[in-house]
Amino acid sequence: MKPTVRAVLFDWDGTLVDSCEPVFRAYERMFADYDIQFDREVYAATYSPSWHFTYRAVQLPEEHWTEADRKWLGYFDQEQLCDLIGGVKSSLERLAARNVARGLVTNGSRIRVLRELAAHGIDHHFTEIVCGDDGIRRKPDPDALLLCLERLGIPPQEAAYIGDAAEDMMMARAAGVFAIGVRGTYPNHDSLAAARPDLMADSLEHAIGHLLDD
Repeated sequence: MKPTVRAVLFDWDGTLVDSCEPVFRAYERMFADYDIQFDREVYAATYSPSWHFTYRAVQLPEEHWTEADRKWLGYFDQEQLCDLIGGVKSSLERLAARNVARGLVTNGSRIRVLRELAAHGIDHHFTEIVCGDDGIRRKPDPDALLLCLERLGIPPQEAAYIGDAAEDMMMARAAGVFAIGVRGTYPNHDSLAAARPDLMADSLEHAIGHLLDD
């Protein structure tokens, strides 16, 4: 059942910002440094918000993972600013008008995410942000989501989480939070549906409208 919502928390990549193509290009360049072929077919077969899953899938030796992270971030930083997904600003403003708290829980790096939030002029919307390099266990573990809610002072049963990946839904369910899936541009639609979110929304606006009864 739909909760009485006092907080809505969001994923970043694929949910609020369309980073699918820049992520692919950064992967392609980084894996080439290790003589690993990485094309769109491999991307579709191995994509996960937890990029170590991708590393394992393409058989990148674990001793290279830290270096690979640095390489990927360097290549990604050379990309142009990713576009916001349609309806992001208006959805955040609707939540603000209802005094609904907004938080961000992402596996992305803090430096990159904060830079992109500021560049898009939406950083003021998020009271709390938990990122993948904050020392908290990453999705689908619920720790990051529970930490964000604790900082907001809002119990899980009064919150919703919106994401575009199965790991997002698994995290939300493990935390006792209402899980909303929105299909993004990443190649993971089947796994998202298989994770059986509490609501599969057609768009971000649809998700927010459902929560606010608009």
